[in-house]
Amino acid sequence: MFRRMLFSMVGAALCALPAAAPAWAQSDRVVALVVSVGDGGARADAIQAQLQVIGAETLRAADPNNAELRSILKRFTGEAAASRAAFVYLDAPAVTFEGREFVTPAGATLGRSTDLFTQGIPLLAFARAAAQAEQGGAVVAAVGRPPADLPAGVSALEGAPAPTPGSSPVLVAPYGRSDAVVQVISAVTRDEVIEVGAMLRRMQAGEGVSLSASPAAPIYLRAPAAEATEVAAIQVEAPEADASPETLEELELLEQSLSRAAKRAIQRELRDKGLYQGLVDGIFGPQTRGAITAFQQARTEDATGVLTRRQMLDLRAGG
Repeated sequence: MFRRMLFSMVGAALCALPAAAPAWAQSDRVVALVVSVGDGGARADAIQAQLQVIGAETLRAADPNNAELRSILKRFTGEAAASRAAFVYLDAPAVTFEGREFVTPAGATLGRSTDLFTQGIPLLAFARAAAQAEQGGAVVAAVGRPPADLPAGVSALEGAPAPTPGSSPVLVAPYGRSDAVVQVISAVTRDEVIEVGAMLRRMQAGEGVSLSASPAAPIYLRAPAAEATEVAAIQVEAPEADASPETLEELELLEQSLSRAAKRAIQRELRDKGLYQGLVDGIFGPQTRGAITAFQQARTEDATGVLTRRQMLDLRAGG
């Protein structure tokens, strides 16, 4: 009963978060999700307090059950998409089964291995949520006490998963090895620049701690002054009025030069137009190509699936 009341209080606090920023506006928000299940509540509280010191907006879930954790993860994904950087700290039991990693919420009962598919939350879901931020994010999993009597084929999570496209890096500290993680986060100060890659590498120095991959580009939980004001939008020059049409090869080269943040911004604008339903991950796969094609068809222009300079500028302007 107390746990239910606590989660309700947390849910009320989440409603006070500001509304999402416009799709093309660079946000300087940093959001963090802090989850504890079992005996890691005090550590998670300390992590949350420290993240707030550096200016992160935090969502806190203490001993959530499956439905509660799925709900807060969905909310966090939306908040991350309207933020510059995202961070997830999990202090909860986590297991692996057939090469997949799962976080087990409060109340999970694993009578057989397949119960994980209905009672566990894939660790990858948290990594995909953190990746929605403009710069991206990271997941730190301090594995809690494993459930008793794990079914055959299921074992406590001991190492980081393999890197997955469209997902943020994941650092795993096995059960009883979370000291290095807590110490690194506890050591950050209000005014220092905090870059996620460097922070993860310091955590990885702890015994038994492993990392799926280092971030491909800097991710700042607390940015340098210049970084904090950088506009993450499409930076392209308007075509000359009398310029010859761009070739498909030239447009493909232009697209390759776009930053990951700019590609996410394109996906968000296409999503806001109702044309794109996929992840806002900065990866132009078939769904993004289809959305671009639909956008071009609506303008009665060549449906190549690759944006022209003018189309990019019009998207930015909401046209």
